[in-house]
Amino acid sequence: MFYTLFLVLSIASPPESSIPDVPKTWRPFDHPAISMRVFSAYSRPNRVLSISSETPQRVTRVHFEEGDLIPGLPGSMVVAIELDAAVEKQLLTSARIAIEISKSDETRSALQISNAETASRIASRELVRVKDLHSKGDASDSDLDRVVLADEDARVVLEMARLSRMDAAAAVRAASSEVAVIEARIDKLILRAPSGWRVEQRMVEPGQGAAPGKPLMIFADLSSFEIEIPMSEEEVTVLGKGPLKIERVSTRDPIEGIVEFVGAIPDPITHRRRVVIRIPAEELDLEPPETGGGIEIQVTIEVPDDSGGVKIPHRFLSRRLEQWVVTTEAGNIHVVTPVRSDTVGWIVLPGNLPPSAVLVEP
Repeated sequence: MFYTLFLVLSIASPPESSIPDVPKTWRPFDHPAISMRVFSAYSRPNRVLSISSETPQRVTRVHFEEGDLIPGLPGSMVVAIELDAAVEKQLLTSARIAIEISKSDETRSALQISNAETASRIASRELVRVKDLHSKGDASDSDLDRVVLADEDARVVLEMARLSRMDAAAAVRAASSEVAVIEARIDKLILRAPSGWRVEQRMVEPGQGAAPGKPLMIFADLSSFEIEIPMSEEEVTVLGKGPLKIERVSTRDPIEGIVEFVGAIPDPITHRRRVVIRIPAEELDLEPPETGGGIEIQVTIEVPDDSGGVKIPHRFLSRRLEQWVVTTEAGNIHVVTPVRSDTVGWIVLPGNLPPSAVLVEP
């Protein structure tokens, strides 16, 4: 990320035009010198998405061109690219036929169970009747053995019918699962994009082969943009202490932005951390063919100057030979070192001036 850093020595207090009446006393340490740090970065879409195929396949249809906006309701996914699914569709047809066959077997097994239950009830009643006759001596042992065997055969047939029905039901579930798997494979051959996003790059044509993992189309969300700026620890510290001054370099229009992310891992060489600032699209006054990306943005922050300089108005300063001095309420005189002046006063190095000092006119 390209960025430019400018340092401008300034003061925390406003210029003289904004201070019509200088007070009779002055607390210099309430007006420390500050460093204006200016960063320059280029905007980019906040979110970018690329779609690719998971399997080697042939592209059959591409729905959008570069620059198109994906239609649809917010949050919905819209078909962007279709891959060849002819083999999968034939497999899906076969799996659905297998479901119908399994369901027919299940129905047939249910009918067999009904018949077997009827036969089992009849055999059970016949066994009871013959046992009663046998106890009275009206039926022979062979008659009793015959009905006992018939009752056992009926029970076995019933259990076999029930097992057949369970097998048929399992076959239905297996075929249904196979249908679901094939439908999922077909769904993976339909590549979708989020509605409202813009086609940034189209890298495939119908009939072209799609390699696994190779991007076929890239989309960008133009609802918001971001800039990324590497910042030092002292710069990161002041981010939350006041609003950021953000403006577009070409027009100097002010822009509202939000600090979205501050990295925790510093650069191993510069020790700076990533600071990402999000800018809503409506903050950018765009003219065709501008899209919001690649716009130079300038960010200015105020960092306390590490020189320890303070601001003192002209009328609290006096000269004694080659020295600049100030007078406190207690009557003490302290030597200060001037650094730079403006229409309001001087930025000076306070030397041994105590932090609680209150200055009066000499």
